[in-house]
Amino acid sequence: MQNPYGVPAPPPGGIPAPKRYDGKDGVPLYDPTTQGHYGASAQIAASGNAPHAETFQGHFQNVSQGLTGTYRDILNTYWQNQITKLETEEHDYKLHQLPLARIKKVMKADPDVKMISAEAPILFAKGCDIFITELTMRAWIHAEENKRRTLQRSDIASALAKSDMFDFLIDIVPREDATPQHKRRPDFASAGAYAIPDASGTAGAGGVQPDAHMGAGGQAEFAGMDQAQHLQQTQYQQQMGAYPPPAQQTYGGQQMFDPNMAAYPQYAMGQMPQQAVSGASPDGSGAYH
Repeated sequence: MQNPYGVPAPPPGGIPAPKRYDGKDGVPLYDPTTQGHYGASAQIAASGNAPHAETFQGHFQNVSQGLTGTYRDILNTYWQNQITKLETEEHDYKLHQLPLARIKKVMKADPDVKMISAEAPILFAKGCDIFITELTMRAWIHAEENKRRTLQRSDIASALAKSDMFDFLIDIVPREDATPQHKRRPDFASAGAYAIPDASGTAGAGGVQPDAHMGAGGQAEFAGMDQAQHLQQTQYQQQMGAYPPPAQQTYGGQQMFDPNMAAYPQYAMGQMPQQAVSGASPDGSGAYH
């Protein structure tokens, strides 16, 4: 049987043969139905059944690029199971996790593509499935390193930066997205660059000085008004030869009633109560003295 990895078979005593995680011969079962691909791969890697690091050579040498330790074993386990399934198991081409119609539509976006065979969308669907799963596992590794349970854009950017296989996505997810968004703002600075405002200085500058300025301006304004009012009173005295009328009589202006209104009976009747009051005392004995 031809070696699935495109390299000659290792000599006896060299690299061990690839494992099949089918639950037989003491090999654990790869079951992603309950824990997902990441959980199933992590469980097998923790039990010491991860494939050897040198197993992946040739076209597969970048499988775990950028990863070390346990995380490298997790991704190697996932790829080992995927390769084994693709090369040994029978596939039902009627079951797909991605819509083939959508894949065909994307493929026909190129005007040079006239016809598409039935097998082509199936291969693309499986390839997209593996690609999405691997990228999700790499992003989840970064989220676990930062003690988080939610995948973020920065996790995907960090996963892409660890392997040059994803350089074609640099226009979609730039490398700067690996930095948290609040640290990418222009106004972000280190803790030592912040200046703590002085409460006393702020109060003195914002409270006392404006009040003092307003007080001085207000006094000057009121003084100017007093001078103008005094000047008007002086001119009035010079023209009329007498003191101005009392303050309470100035609300109506200079002249509220027409003098000619005295000839009307209504105006005379309005003055009658004043004459009666001025000619009699409260006890009815006579006029005021």
